[in-house]
Amino acid sequence: MRLFQEGLAALDVPQATVAVDAGRVWEHAAELAGAVVCNLLEAPPGKPQLHAAATAALEILGVSFTGSPAGALWLTTDKLATRAVLTAEGLPVAAGGRLDPERPVLLERVPPPWILKPAWEDASVGLEGDPVCAAPEQAVARARSLAARFPGQPVLLEHFLPGREFNVSLLAAGRGVEALPVAEIAFVDFPAGVPALVGYEAKWAAGSFEETHTVRRFPGREDAALLGRIGELALACWRPCALAGYARVDLRLDEAGVPVILEVNTNPCLSADAGFVAAAREAGLAPADLVARILEAAAPRPR
Repeated sequence: MRLFQEGLAALDVPQATVAVDAGRVWEHAAELAGAVVCNLLEAPPGKPQLHAAATAALEILGVSFTGSPAGALWLTTDKLATRAVLTAEGLPVAAGGRLDPERPVLLERVPPPWILKPAWEDASVGLEGDPVCAAPEQAVARARSLAARFPGQPVLLEHFLPGREFNVSLLAAGRGVEALPVAEIAFVDFPAGVPALVGYEAKWAAGSFEETHTVRRFPGREDAALLGRIGELALACWRPCALAGYARVDLRLDEAGVPVILEVNTNPCLSADAGFVAAAREAGLAPADLVARILEAAAPRPR
C-alpha cells in the first residue's frame, strides 16, 4: 500500500484509503464512482477461489482499477487452467497435471522427482517442509495430506526442474507491455536434502535458513542470450492470460538448461522489498514512475 500512497503523493494525485471486504464491494459503490481503485485485495483466507470476486464486482459497477481483469485473476489462480492455456499456446511448462491420490496414474507419465502443491494457492502456501518427492508412495502420501488440508482443491504434481530460477516482472507500456530486468533467485549454500526452491519458509519464516539464503540478484551480460529467451517467454504469457497493468512470470531451467514457465502471477506483491519493485528500480523507474505507469494502464472498465 505504501508504494501507491507515496507514489500518488509524489504525483499530486488525490487519494483515499478504503478498507473493503472482498465480498461487500457493492456497499462502496457510491464512494468508488469516478475513482481509479488501486487494487491491493487478496482472497479471503482459505478461499483462493474468490481471488477475483472484488475485481468482478468493480467491473460490474464500471469502476476502473489497477492490474489485471477478473478473468485473468480467475485463470491464473488455477494453476492447472493456466498450464492448459500456456500449453495450447505452445509455451513450455513442466510435465505434470492433476494427481488423484486414489488413482495416481499420473506418476507413470511424469518422471521423478516431483513437486506437489495445492492448485489454487499462492505465496508458497502448501510448499512447507520438503514438497519434492522421489518415490511414488511418498508422492501419494503428500497428495493425500494436501487434499485433506485443502479440501476441494486439486493437487498439482509437476516434474521438479533442477536448474536456476528466474522472475520476470511485466509492466504495461502504452498499448503494449515491457519486460523489466530479469531477476534470478539464487539458493546460496543450500545443503543436500534441502530443496532449492522458494518454499513457504523462504517467504515467511523470518531468520530461517531458507529465508536468509534465498537471494535475489540481477544477472550480468554473460547471461544475455538466456535472459533474452526468458524475457520472450514471459512476454508471450501476456496476451493468452489476458494480463493488464502489471504481472510477474516465474520460470526455471530444466536439466538441459532450457527455460520452462512455472507460474503466472497477476497481482505480484508491490511492497518496497518485493521483486517487482526491485526490478522496476533496476530498470531506473522511481516509485512515482512505477505508480504512474500502473495507473495509466487502468483504463475505464465497461459496465
